[in-house]
Amino acid sequence: MKKLLNLLLINILIFAPALEANALDKKAADEEKAREVEKALFMAAGAQNRVLRIGLVDCIAYALKNNSEILIKRIEPKLKQDDVRIAEADFEPTFNAEYTIHDKNEVSSNVLQGAGVYNSQDTRLNADVSGKLVTGTEYKMEFLNQRYKSDSVYQVYNPYYTAEPKITITQPLFKGFGILVNKADITVAQNNRLQSDASFKDTVMDTISKSKTAYYNYIYYLEAYAIARLSLERAQNLLEINKARYQKGLISSVDLLETEAAAAQREKAVIAAETLMKKAEDDLKLITNLVDDPEVWNAKVELIDQPEFKVEEVDLLRSLQDAFQYRPDYYSAKIDLKNRDIKIAAAKNAALPTVDLTGSFGLNGLGEDYQNALEKVNSDYTDWSVGVKFSVPWGSGDRAKYDQKKLEKAQALLSFKRLEQNIILEVRDKVRLVKAREQHVDVAKLSKQKETENYEAQKERYAAGQVSTHDMLDYQDKLAQSELDYVNALIEYNIALINLDKSQGLTLVKNDIKLEE
Repeated sequence: MKKLLNLLLINILIFAPALEANALDKKAADEEKAREVEKALFMAAGAQNRVLRIGLVDCIAYALKNNSEILIKRIEPKLKQDDVRIAEADFEPTFNAEYTIHDKNEVSSNVLQGAGVYNSQDTRLNADVSGKLVTGTEYKMEFLNQRYKSDSVYQVYNPYYTAEPKITITQPLFKGFGILVNKADITVAQNNRLQSDASFKDTVMDTISKSKTAYYNYIYYLEAYAIARLSLERAQNLLEINKARYQKGLISSVDLLETEAAAAQREKAVIAAETLMKKAEDDLKLITNLVDDPEVWNAKVELIDQPEFKVEEVDLLRSLQDAFQYRPDYYSAKIDLKNRDIKIAAAKNAALPTVDLTGSFGLNGLGEDYQNALEKVNSDYTDWSVGVKFSVPWGSGDRAKYDQKKLEKAQALLSFKRLEQNIILEVRDKVRLVKAREQHVDVAKLSKQKETENYEAQKERYAAGQVSTHDMLDYQDKLAQSELDYVNALIEYNIALINLDKSQGLTLVKNDIKLEE
């Protein structure tokens, strides 16, 4: 049998590492296979000419769905809620139970004990419930039971049994007294939970703002590409006209060469505009997490919504009121000040001397058996005590901590005031920018209209031979620039509104988004 066990042990020592290595190899192979499958899906999607049509709402939904920053921030409130539960656990009762048997043999110190070697057996079964109230009061409710047997000849009952229900109360009068001080950790933890909610809200708002901005930027570069192609088309049309004129001897070779150079230059501009357009498309895919989707990562994105010029009335005072009411960072800063007040109060209390009132009351019974001991537990046999505990800390550590908390509060107040100033300046800047962008749209629209009318008029003059080729190309450039300026004005106006909403803390409200509690 022993040889069999040794053989089994040897096999385990030899083959166990090999089995473990095989398991690791299989796991690595499975992971590699999964990566290859994912890679194959990406490659297959890249070979397809897919088109993804999305609107602004879809863009926001995609951005919020799998954003890593949001996923991280979503966990934070749950962690802070666990901190609340941990702090509340200080006021949960604790049940304790103890069972001990003590047997002792010793040389008798008294002849009346009746033996040369004295023996005693002490068996105890005790249970208690202890805890603390929010006022600082500590309580302990005990039920003490004992069985005692010895060689003593003058012990009335041998063995004897005791039973004693007892309650002990300790009430602080200075240090540790008060609901505010004792619930400080709970209140701070609850406030930290509110701060984590505000931080999560701020992250969501920032993600929405970035996704909308990326959407509008992509619109701009799409329009810029379309305008570049239209400008190229105008130059090519002019080139065809000039070729025919040159054949008839109506223009010089210099005019023809200038037109050809302009067409080539605008073709380069189309290529550059296309590059920027694709970069903006990739930026949109990145912020919306489409780049991680093996089905649509290489799809062509077509936008449903177009920028509108919807004038919104903005008022500085109203915007500031909204900012101080809805901004998550301002809300979080106010909570931080409350936490610091609580910590100051707790530190001040910790510097006080300890003066505790203590009191206990119990009933005890003693009998020849346990039932008899229980029957004697009544008001005839009481056990009570009262007293005072007093201690003063030797040193200035607690006082230094109190001073430290007050200085930290002073720092926080200065930071809070600076935050208020920054909010006022930021909101005022955003309000001004919205109004300026609104005027820019009006001016750009009028400029585009006039440049279009002028270009049409100059085409007629050119057909009549009253305008040179150089001037005509210049009119085309001015028209294209006015068209691009108008698109840019629309985009910048909408982005200015996005930034104003963010500065006021109204991004969620304006986009009709409600966060889960």
